[in-house]
Amino acid sequence: MAARAQRYTAVAIVLHWAIATAILFMIPMGLWMHESAEHGDVSAQLFRAYQLHKSIGLTVLALSFVRLAWRLMNPPPPMPAHMPVWERFVAKATHWAFYALMIGLPLSGWLYVSTGWSIHDEAPLPVATHWFGLFEVPALFGLNQAGLGVREDAAEAALTAHAYLAYAALGLAALHVLAALKHQLFDKDEVLAHMVPGLRAPNETEAAPKNPVRLAILGGGLSVIVVALAAASFILLSGSPTATSPQAQSSFEVVETPATTTEAPATTTAVAPPAASGQASAWRVDAARSSIAFAFSMDDGSGSASRIDGRFALWRADIRFDPNDLENSAVAVTIQTGSASDGIASHDAYMREPGWFDVDAHPTATFRATDFRRRGEGYEARGELTIKGRERNVRLPFTLTINGDTAVMNGTVAIDREEFDLGKDVEGADMISRNVDVTIRVQATRSS
Repeated sequence: MAARAQRYTAVAIVLHWAIATAILFMIPMGLWMHESAEHGDVSAQLFRAYQLHKSIGLTVLALSFVRLAWRLMNPPPPMPAHMPVWERFVAKATHWAFYALMIGLPLSGWLYVSTGWSIHDEAPLPVATHWFGLFEVPALFGLNQAGLGVREDAAEAALTAHAYLAYAALGLAALHVLAALKHQLFDKDEVLAHMVPGLRAPNETEAAPKNPVRLAILGGGLSVIVVALAAASFILLSGSPTATSPQAQSSFEVVETPATTTEAPATTTAVAPPAASGQASAWRVDAARSSIAFAFSMDDGSGSASRIDGRFALWRADIRFDPNDLENSAVAVTIQTGSASDGIASHDAYMREPGWFDVDAHPTATFRATDFRRRGEGYEARGELTIKGRERNVRLPFTLTINGDTAVMNGTVAIDREEFDLGKDVEGADMISRNVDVTIRVQATRSS
């Protein structure tokens, strides 16, 4: 009668399957992330994947150190007596190679994000790493403060190592699974049963006695793994429904004064203080030629600053302007902050974070004005700008030009982003200018 198989401890089994599940979940996700970023994907889903990938990777690193310490304190079950010397050597070498990969794989990823450099954009990447949003993870060796050349070289080397280690982990895992199946199906020994809860070895004739503590650890630990896998999958796959552009609902109504002289060309443009009562005209906003843009300066780490231009893709403006009756003129602009983009994928995703626009909690920003005044050859709208629930008085100077059946309104205003808690106390925000220029352009064609 064969003796009952000795098994790994319950803690060792839980740690083994937790790390294995995380790595097997992470590798295909990492390959998809890299491919998407290479093709210019700027979706929120990709950004969520990067944040999730970093958090799980750091968890794997911590669990791997715990697993290694636990193994040193709790030796594994002995190998079957029938195993030849060469097979014992390969088995031991494989296990220690796994430990090297379990530590080296997340560590190389941590080194990469520590550089604060994007190899996809070939530019600085001022995105802090937060472990599941709970606390900030420091950069290794102060790499994010090194010179640009050092950061670029280190990022390239770290990401290359990360990729090779990922492929090595896949290959080693495949060999590990095949070896385990060989022991179970052909050698018919207890090797696989050592690590799989509830599995009896083919040569095991005596059922293991029930140990309540062991069963509780296994049941609780494996349940946590399943729940964590489901949660990670949900975070990765979930996303806000595709929004339709509110710009399609924009309205633009200008009250004009009929021409009172034949001396001016038919296409004169200035809307000057009229002498007679106006007539309301309906206009159709040309979304392709209208925009709400923003611009800021960014220090690239070398002491010089570069201008970054961006825009909001989704917004709506309801405007009624009567130069004869400024008191009854009004404007209401609603902007979907999640549509902000400056063309740099990492920036676009980071702007949606709580430290910036906090899109989940504050999906829109608004500007409302009913106080209009003349200013030189143009006008000034005085109203309230609300971002992240913070309301500030803003003065927007603008011009309105009508050329035949085309009307164009242009305005620019500078805002202090910290007044709206945009980037305040966020790592890397000091690289971005406090003042951000917002430029509004609305072009419309007469529809009646």
